[in-house]
Amino acid sequence: MKLDYRCMKCGSEEYKIKNVILPEKNDKLIGFETGLYYFKTCLKCGYVEIYSAKILDKNEEYSFEY
Repeated sequence: MKLDYRCMKCGSEEYKIKNVILPEKNDKLIGFETGLYYFKTCLKCGYVEIYSAKILDKNEEYSFEY
C-alpha cells in the first residue's frame, strides 16, 4: 500500500505493511467468513492503523506495493 503517510502519534513517515486475514461475521449465513486487512505499523513508535482491503481495493487511485 503506497499512500501519503505521516504517523498520527509521532509524525514519522516510515512504516511497514502487513497483510492479515481475520474472521468476519456474515449476517446472511450462519458462521464466519474471512476478510483481508492491511496493518500499517509506524517503524518509529509502533502505532498501528488498520485498513479493510475490500474498501481500499475498490478505489483505483491507490497503488499497492509489497
